[in-house]
Amino acid sequence: MILAVTLNIALDHYYYVPHFRIGNVHRVAKQVVTAGGKGLNVARVIHQLQADVKATGIIGGFNGQRILQLVKEDGIAHHFMEAPIETRKCMNIVDESGISTELLESGEQLEEVHLESFIKEFSAMLAEAKVVTFSGSAMVGMPKTVYNQLIALCKTKCIPVLLDTSGELLKCGIEGEPTLIKPNQQELRQLVGGEIASIEDIIRASDKLVNNYVKYVVVSLGENGALLVMKDRVIRAVPPKMEVVNVVGSGDSMVAALAVSIAQGKTPEEMLRYSVAVSAVNTLSEKTGDIDLNKVEEIFSKVEVYVEK
Repeated sequence: MILAVTLNIALDHYYYVPHFRIGNVHRVAKQVVTAGGKGLNVARVIHQLQADVKATGIIGGFNGQRILQLVKEDGIAHHFMEAPIETRKCMNIVDESGISTELLESGEQLEEVHLESFIKEFSAMLAEAKVVTFSGSAMVGMPKTVYNQLIALCKTKCIPVLLDTSGELLKCGIEGEPTLIKPNQQELRQLVGGEIASIEDIIRASDKLVNNYVKYVVVSLGENGALLVMKDRVIRAVPPKMEVVNVVGSGDSMVAALAVSIAQGKTPEEMLRYSVAVSAVNTLSEKTGDIDLNKVEEIFSKVEVYVEK
């Protein structure tokens, strides 16, 4: 089972608003509500990829109950801890050209006692886990070392860990030595400093991380695919050109495919090709973190893979 952890769950609202302009009054042409937060997007895509997954995190209030309902409707196995808070909401406004504007609530503060309870529940769930994914931000009140604590529990059981976060959480998190991280170019620059303007810059920066902290660094390049950097080689995968509908959740879809690949023992080349294909297919859906398995098979064969080093 892949255990998908979301430390800052959200109720996601997708609004399609043609000709959206700041300062104007608009009528929403289409609305889609999903159980969100990066880890829940990961869990949803793993489930759609027909792999065994369980979603976990902390929920509360009216929004938390709506998320619980949506997760059940999606058929995703889950174990959420309820706390006396109101789960946050996030909004994604997309216009007719595909430009996305996101409004992300920070959410309410979580008390330390509730975090301690969740860590105990998380530790118990590891008995079933083959791979663990940690995705996104942490709730207000959680320490910046929270991922280190959780990664340490995984390492005691020799469970591979995928970490996809940013800022101080990522800087602290890599010190826990997760198996894989998936930064974008900006996050990579924050980690190692220096200019990150070319493929060579990305490889140089990622080399520092695989030599000191992690086994794999996967750097997302948007429509240009992704790089997989290891100690002994670098692989690049590029998807075919596609008509993009919604890019939100594509990184989470990539993490989902990477987790499935590790759980299934795929080679690095297969892992990268598969994750780029799944990420690309997500851009074809209005929903956040949503893929069509038949299209994954179609796009997989069209992804080009290069050995960079």
